[in-house]
Amino acid sequence: MAKKKLIRFRENKNFSCLFEPNALDVIKEDFHLKGKWQSEYFKNLNPVTLELGCGRGEYTIGLAEIFPERNFIGADIKGSRLFFGARTILEKKILNACFVRTQIELINRIIDREINEIWVTFPDPLPDRKHQRLTAPRFLNSYRDLLCENGTVCLKTDDHDLFAFTRMIAHENNLQIIAETDDLYNSPLLAEMPLIQTTYEKKFLIEGRKICFLRFKLNNPVKPLKKADSKTTTHDQS
Repeated sequence: MAKKKLIRFRENKNFSCLFEPNALDVIKEDFHLKGKWQSEYFKNLNPVTLELGCGRGEYTIGLAEIFPERNFIGADIKGSRLFFGARTILEKKILNACFVRTQIELINRIIDREINEIWVTFPDPLPDRKHQRLTAPRFLNSYRDLLCENGTVCLKTDDHDLFAFTRMIAHENNLQIIAETDDLYNSPLLAEMPLIQTTYEKKFLIEGRKICFLRFKLNNPVKPLKKADSKTTTHDQS
């Protein structure tokens, strides 16, 4: 397995649709495409969607195929996973999608107020580290600097505690909730959703788990978590 990963890492360097900025470099100086993804990479002014923690890029690629009039960027730290997404883009000759290998903590050094929509699809719920969830206040505040005016954040998850946690943050900070459901596949919202199921989602549905969805605007700064909100809780993921 380690040998296969090394091969993927080497091949990643040859993909023109996969960017792997060095962490120390972007800490010292912003990535050269920051604020210029539309003009210099996509070569158009179409709206841009960002998927955070995109894994193999199944959702990013699925969206790019459904919406050719939009641009899509998938971000993840796992290069061995991004290999599959980049290879698919090359094989299918997809021109409106690309990937960035980076820590989410550094995304603001790479992208700047050019995103119309952020997707967080089936992230690690981190029940013991709520302050590190991708929808925790410190991340949400950083996303505010990525989004264009009226940009939105979409959370799709099988974890009802993560859904409730994110919804609580939205309500406590007067964030505008546009759509929400704790059972997507028995909700009218399903008709409005892209018909994409990642490997994880298919697995969760087979197991009988309900899928939650939340779309909201970051129209206000988000306050830090209270101590009680960041404590570990026992929750049902059925």
